[in-house]
Amino acid sequence: MAPSNGQSVAIAVLLGCATHAAIHVGYVGVSSAGEPTPGYPEAVIQWGVQAGETCDDIAAVLYGSSRHAALIQRYNRVACGPGTTLAEGLTLVLPAEVTSIPDAKLRSMHPDVRARPAGGAWSPAAQGMPLLTNSSVNTLDEGRADIEFVDRTRVLLAPNTLVVIYGTASRARVSKTPPAAVELADGEVKAALAALRGQSVEVAASGGGRVSASSRDTVVQRRGERTTVAVFDGKAGVTSGGLSVVVPKDHGTRFVGRAPPARPRPLPAPVEWTTADAAQIALAPEGLGVLSASWKPAPAAAGYRVEIARDPEFNDLIAREEVKPDVLSFRAEKMPAGAYFLRVRVVDREEYLGVGAVRRFHLVAARAAGGVVPAAQEITANPYGIIELTPSPALELSLDDGPFGPVPERIDLLQRAPRALRLRERGSAVPGAATSLPVRYTKVGAVVSASRAAAATPGGPAIEARVELEGLAGVDVARRVAPRLFAHLPGGVRSVALAGGDRGGALTARIPLPREALRPGEPLRVRLDVADGRGGVIGTSDAELPAAPEAPRAAPPPPAAPVLGAYLPLLPMSGVADGLWLAPTPPSVAAVGAAAARSGGGWVAAGQVRASGAIGPLGLDVALRSNPAGAGDGAGAGSTGWFGARARVLRLGRSELELGPTLRLGVPMADGSPPLRIEPGIALGGAAGRLTWVTDVGARIRASGDGAAVGAGDGAAGGEGAAADGEPATPAVQGFLLAGATADPAPWLRLHGALDLHIVYREVRADDVLGGLSAGVEAGGALFGALSVRVSPWRDEGEGPVTAQIAVGFREASP
Repeated sequence: MAPSNGQSVAIAVLLGCATHAAIHVGYVGVSSAGEPTPGYPEAVIQWGVQAGETCDDIAAVLYGSSRHAALIQRYNRVACGPGTTLAEGLTLVLPAEVTSIPDAKLRSMHPDVRARPAGGAWSPAAQGMPLLTNSSVNTLDEGRADIEFVDRTRVLLAPNTLVVIYGTASRARVSKTPPAAVELADGEVKAALAALRGQSVEVAASGGGRVSASSRDTVVQRRGERTTVAVFDGKAGVTSGGLSVVVPKDHGTRFVGRAPPARPRPLPAPVEWTTADAAQIALAPEGLGVLSASWKPAPAAAGYRVEIARDPEFNDLIAREEVKPDVLSFRAEKMPAGAYFLRVRVVDREEYLGVGAVRRFHLVAARAAGGVVPAAQEITANPYGIIELTPSPALELSLDDGPFGPVPERIDLLQRAPRALRLRERGSAVPGAATSLPVRYTKVGAVVSASRAAAATPGGPAIEARVELEGLAGVDVARRVAPRLFAHLPGGVRSVALAGGDRGGALTARIPLPREALRPGEPLRVRLDVADGRGGVIGTSDAELPAAPEAPRAAPPPPAAPVLGAYLPLLPMSGVADGLWLAPTPPSVAAVGAAAARSGGGWVAAGQVRASGAIGPLGLDVALRSNPAGAGDGAGAGSTGWFGARARVLRLGRSELELGPTLRLGVPMADGSPPLRIEPGIALGGAAGRLTWVTDVGARIRASGDGAAVGAGDGAAGGEGAAADGEPATPAVQGFLLAGATADPAPWLRLHGALDLHIVYREVRADDVLGGLSAGVEAGGALFGALSVRVSPWRDEGEGPVTAQIAVGFREASP
């Protein structure tokens, strides 16, 4: 892979343990135009040599004239002298037509290279510049150059090297020997064939001598008058002073001036690495990889040549450095991701260049989203992050002990949390050849604080929690972590999502408190866990919250006022003396019952429904009585509905004294019932301990009719609504006084007794005074029963002396 324009790499070579040198090398990319035949600067064809053919024969047939025979040598290292036959069966690559192109071009270069055309002046060289016959290329102190000829052979120039380009097709004459590619004036060149195919690269030494290398790696050095040849691949023929030698692989020779070459000798052996000679794979975080290696001292070493390149042939050199014999380690820093090759060669005391020891390195670009990869041999990542890798076709990856496969672009640590990444060269099956890169996960935590929500907070009692996350910088907390808060409370665990956290701020949550946690006066102990979306606990805290302030106790309601009088006082079965003993405040009660009385020489009975209640000082009551049934005449007590209202205007203490006006309305409910009556009055009562007393004073006024019973007949048997002598059964006006008291021997038992007096205004005869004494008992709680008896020594004619009443009902509470 060719580096781009302006790309630079910093190489640091450790000289022993103390010396540190940095070499900065610039690369210029190679430009190429579209070619008719891939790999060639023009359209080409292939020619199979027949027996006895010469270059002149082929040129005459293909180009129309033998004067174009030099074109045969453009892509082929063959001799084309007059009458010189070519090897039968040889395949030649020939231009498709007569053209004139440069013999070579400057394929790539590092800074500090200059060039000079034939007869011209020196000027800075440029990558891709054409090189014609007799042009010169000179690398200076830090320069290197790669010259590619049209036949795709290459000559690589080391620093401080001067060569002269010898062309092929542009030569004025056709020689019997293959022409030299370059003439080495000074310095070092590497001759390299793209493919051997029986060809050779010709390098001439200035002042005498010639090297014909059938090799991909032959190094020719010229220092002063001495020329040294080292062959690392294939073989090379060396001619000087009229003598020739063949130098095999891993051997070298030398000659001085025009003297014959020395007998070939073995080159220094490769150095021995101090670590296992296996492919090294490391990370290049942010493109800043590190390469390092060390080797053991070599016997008779005068120094070492250290080279690093991007290709295994070391044609694309990044750096070259010769170091002293006590330097036994190498380190390159700030290296971008990619494949690299490191070669170390021994330079012996005779300055022969030794056989190279090569190590391969792979630097993998790695980045941890939400974390960093600070080291070359391990990955440090956030457990909620993503490892991003630059895939390399030369490598394959395995997570932990899983199978190997292509290097992915990203590894989501939420889905997989590997302990190590294992990398190896693709297709390698050597046990232990993989490089293991441990994955270290950064620590993630949460600090939780909690307090009780203010008493006036909407939603009721709650805990307000605040969470500070640690170790999650650069992580999308809401999406990648999805934190929740779990509160272990009395009665169970409550879970709520954490909100907020914008720009790294704190997260908050509000947890309603269950009833089991509301214990006034006691501190609340709670464990708070912060967990991620997968349920993993990030942080936990045990909190003890102070006791909630006790709510101010409401003043106990004042005790209910006692009920004055009886709950169900007796309702006489009389059309005149049926007044009710009523307290200023009626009790809340509903009941049904029946009364029986001796009347008209026999017993009669009537049913009744009673209800009363109070709203504040206002009281209401109703008493419905059916028509009497039985052997007697009922003393004019037909079916009547009494509807009353009263208003308490005075209450002292706990009903020590109550006073209120009353108003009742008697409504006839059937034929033969007394007419409509109005009953105003005043009720006065009070309580003293378990005793109560009530007094009622009022009047009853007939509001309609003449008092005659509707449908009354003559005589005692038919006078249901009239007296025996025919006077009205219902007086026009009457006054009344009812007074009595109650006693509670037990909370569920009430005894009562009352006196009732009635002054009746008669329209026909003298006024009467009616009256009686009643006594009763009420027992039970909310459901209760009542029994009462009235004895009336002063009564109307036909009215019996005894009335009994029984009832059952519901009341608001026990007395």
